[in-house]
Parts: sequence; C-alpha cells; structure tokens
Amino acid sequence: MNRERLVLKVGTNVLQRPSGRLDYNLISELAEQIASLRVLGHEVLLVSSGSVGAGRELLHLGQTTTDQLRQHQLLAAVGQARLMQIYTDFFREHQITVAQVLLTRGDFSTRASYLNIRDTLENLLKAGVLPIVNENDVVATDELLINQFGDNDQLAVYVAALADADRLLFLTVAPGLLREKTGAGSPQPEVVEQVEKLSEELLRLCLPATSRDGKGGMESKVRCAGMAMDFGIHAHILDGKRPEGVLDILEGRGGGTHFVSKGRKVNSYQKWLAAGAFRQGRLHIDAGAEQALLEHKKSLLAKGITKVEGEFDLKDLVEILGPSGIRLGVGRSSFSSRELQEQLFAESSGPVEASARSGGLSKPVVHRNHLFLERSAAAS
Repeated sequence: MNRERLVLKVGTNVLQRPSGRLDYNLISELAEQIASLRVLGHEVLLVSSGSVGAGRELLHLGQTTTDQLRQHQLLAAVGQARLMQIYTDFFREHQITVAQVLLTRGDFSTRASYLNIRDTLENLLKAGVLPIVNENDVVATDELLINQFGDNDQLAVYVAALADADRLLFLTVAPGLLREKTGAGSPQPEVVEQVEKLSEELLRLCLPATSRDGKGGMESKVRCAGMAMDFGIHAHILDGKRPEGVLDILEGRGGGTHFVSKGRKVNSYQKWLAAGAFRQGRLHIDAGAEQALLEHKKSLLAKGITKVEGEFDLKDLVEILGPSGIRLGVGRSSFSSRELQEQLFAESSGPVEASARSGGLSKPVVHRNHLFLERSAAAS
C-alpha cells in the first residue's frame, strides 16, 4: 500500500443521530480509523462539519428567532468549542494531538494568505498533528453568504488542492452516488462505482436533500469531486457511517463511488487561481476564442470576448464562459472591467466589429500563464 496524503470530509448527517444529537460512537470509530491510517503511514487532514449541531445540542434553542443567520452564528460559536473538545478527547485515546483550523472564503482570496494556510497545514502534518478544518461560520454576514463553501464540500476540495493531497474522501450518509437499476427486478438503486468524467447526466442522479443543519447535498459533493479530478486528486463518496470504508478503498477492496483522476498535476499558482480567490466578474467568449484556449493553448485576446459581467479591477480573477454558457475556467484579468467595457462596447454604437475590438488593448486580457482551464471543459 502506498503512503498517501488524505483529506477526509465528514458531513453533518454523519456526525449526528436521527434525533439531531451527536453520535459519539461514530466519532469514536472515526478517531480509531484515522489513528489506524496514521499508523500505516498515511497523512490525514480532517474537514469536519457539525458545529451548529453541537451548539444546538447544548443550547436547546429551537427556532427562537426569525434571524436565521444570527442563530446560525450563535450555535456555531458555542458548538465549535464543544466539537473540538469532543475530538480532542477521542483522539487523545490514540495519543494524537489535534489542531483547530477555522477558515473563510476570504482567507483564500489573496495569494499570500493562501500560501500561509498551506504552510500552516504542512507544518502541522510534519509535527504529527491532526488538522481539523471547519468553516468559520461565526463571522459570516448576509453579504458573504453567497461566498460560503456549502457544508464544507468546497472547503474540503480547496484544502485538498492546497495541501497537495492524493485523495479526497467525502464521508456521507449514502453508500455512494446512486442510480436506478436499468433491468427488471429489484427497485433498489445501485452505486455508481466509477466516474471518469463529470456530466449533466451524472448530476441529474443527485438528490437535493440536506440535513437540518447541513448546507450541502449529493450534487454539491459530486461537483466538488469533479473539481478534485481537475486538480489531479482522486475523490471518493462513501458511507461515512462505516469509517472503516476508507481503509477498504486504500487496500483495493473498493466501496463507494470513485472519481478517477487522470494524473494531471496542477501547480500551486493554478490551484489558487481555480480554488482560492473570489471571482469578481465573468468574461463570455466566442467559439473562436474557446477553440484557441482549449485546443491551441493560447491566451485570451480581447477580440474573442462577447460580453463582460460584473465589476473588477486590474489583476482580479474572473470566470471565463464559452458560447454555450459553460464555465471553461478562471483567469487573472490584465484590465479592469471598465477598461474592457470602454474598449469592447462603445455605449453609443453597441458592440464593435471583432476586427476593431482590440482597440487600445495591446496585450492579452488573460495571459496563458494566469489561466486555469477545467479539464472537464477541455475534454468536452
């Protein structure tokens, strides 16, 4: 068995019983399995939800306020301390020291802070400490809700990317991604054992249900597993009520749904482009520009841009969308949105001809060196 760096993401539903109270037996089993993985030489990072549920168990607030955000913050503030206390106690039985790492989307927004997170996690692992990562819901605001990670699914894949993990494992209440059997017979769904490419057909298999305190769902996990594939990371969705399933996968016995990485490694800067920073705007491009990016590995020129959305400044990150509206990737803009709007779309006359669009823009809008293209887009 090869020694690997693993990111385990444990969801709210896994950590709780149907009653909503924490499942201490499950947490004990999880700690035991992580201890076993470490004995075998694997490095483990744990991304754990559950702070809101832990807070609800302590405070018994029910629905006492119509301000859901404020109640969420209150429960998270109380519950995070309780959750870490529980993890500390269970891992102490295995002589494992744990560290709390609370992050927000904004912590990934600059290259410097992104690298600082990476270095901190690296140093914890070198010291033999188990990092336990959670989103810092206490500092969430109404304006930032759209930038939250979503039940830690996105946070897990971003942590896996910056930590250069070999595998990302989503421990959930489902045995994997399920689909109905095609033939006659049992109506019971079957697990999709292997995925090599993310598709809309695959996403339609996902159910939208989440727990009371959770924010994710199967679609969130499948999309994030697809992102992990883009980073060259194997991803798995498996039954978190059986933590021993992680070892089954590592020893080749299978289990759950395996999202197969093709082995392409992405450098640190591209990982930050793709995962780290806020996207301030969008650039829609035509078919010629799409072909130039995906097939000819070129930079994005002004003449290929058909629409500019949002407000962004020089060096801000923007999403790039193809003619059909499908996201192709992320890039660092060499111009502000105002400069692009002025050059590409004269307000009095509407869009100018492609041959004249580049006007005063003498350099690429997004240089190839500052561009990350998603493999799923490049393969389509």
